[in-house]
Amino acid sequence: MRNTSHRYLIVTVMFLGLMMQNILWFAPAPFLSLIVDDLGMNMMQAGLSMSVIGLITAISGMFLGELFIRIGIKHTFSIALVLMALGSFMNLVVTKFWILLSARILIGIGFGFCLPVAGTVIMTYFSEGERPYLNTINSLLPYFATAMTFILTIPVFQFFGSSWRITLALPGVFSLGALILWQKYYQEKERSVVRVEEKLDRNILKEIIGNKQVILLTIADACDMWSFQFVATYLATFFYTEAMMTLARSSYLMSIFPIAGIIAGFSCGIAMGRIGLRKPFTWPLHIMIFVGTTMALYLDGTGRMIGIFLSGFGNAGWAPALFTMPMEFENMTPEKVGAVYALMLSAGFFAAFVSPFLGGYLTEFMTLRTVIFLFSMPSLLAAFVTWKMKETGSAKRTKRDKLII
Repeated sequence: MRNTSHRYLIVTVMFLGLMMQNILWFAPAPFLSLIVDDLGMNMMQAGLSMSVIGLITAISGMFLGELFIRIGIKHTFSIALVLMALGSFMNLVVTKFWILLSARILIGIGFGFCLPVAGTVIMTYFSEGERPYLNTINSLLPYFATAMTFILTIPVFQFFGSSWRITLALPGVFSLGALILWQKYYQEKERSVVRVEEKLDRNILKEIIGNKQVILLTIADACDMWSFQFVATYLATFFYTEAMMTLARSSYLMSIFPIAGIIAGFSCGIAMGRIGLRKPFTWPLHIMIFVGTTMALYLDGTGRMIGIFLSGFGNAGWAPALFTMPMEFENMTPEKVGAVYALMLSAGFFAAFVSPFLGGYLTEFMTLRTVIFLFSMPSLLAAFVTWKMKETGSAKRTKRDKLII
């Protein structure tokens, strides 16, 4: 069942495709203020253009769950990559706000088709001991994407003659590349592996909604995405418009956020796999997010940089636990885990829609600094609900394991 060469090819291509998903989401952030000026938008429209992806993804995840299972993971992810590529290429013809919004909606539908893919593929192809490490990589994808966005977007933007339209269209090329590889390699694996494309039991959704642990983790993910999306969307704008930094300096400071996330994801994911426990990597890191964001807003110099680092570390450090815990809930199957992912991530994406849109509106009445601070407070609720959850891992280890640790 687990042919090593094939399964790692499949999961690598899947990760590359999901990477493009996150790049497409955050790509406008470094020069969002320039897009606002070019298209004559206001801040509320800017927030909507970023957050609408969350709304469409949430709707797709909630209402297309049965379709995902019926058409199979191969076709589900293929459709996702095609839609994301088309939405990306639409940026080339954007002249008005509604065209930009249409492109983002198309990308959001593609995102919705991505929701069940990682959970189902990882649980089907990899053993229980391997899953925390694969989930660590999966959880790091948004941070690799964000790092690439804030490090490379401005240089690419300048290389193409300060054309944000061409810059935003480039990820579509890579999405098509991932589609070609996915079609080739997943087809080979599909013939030799137990079929994932089984019909979804109609009682699965009812069962997972009735699971208290699923609901608590869903609330935590929604709170986390609320804070994360607003910070990722507007913190660079705060540095540029209120802290009076240059565009390059603002982008440089924001690059600390995903770099810290990458460090956190690897270190916490490996530690979680070694220790065997999940909860120590949840609520303490949500508290860290709130403390770090506050420092980034109200301190200068080194203190601000440390705050950005702590915020990024906390956001990514708990993600391996987020993606691993559903696989360890009672009576889980690959299909159920895919359904849990769809529910959990749909709630998160819906929060990611409301947050920048509502926050952009509130900037009409208060400073952006104040709104960012207020919108980071749900991290404290996420800390509370994850503290209330049951431990799904096990600290029991053999003597040899303890020596290795």
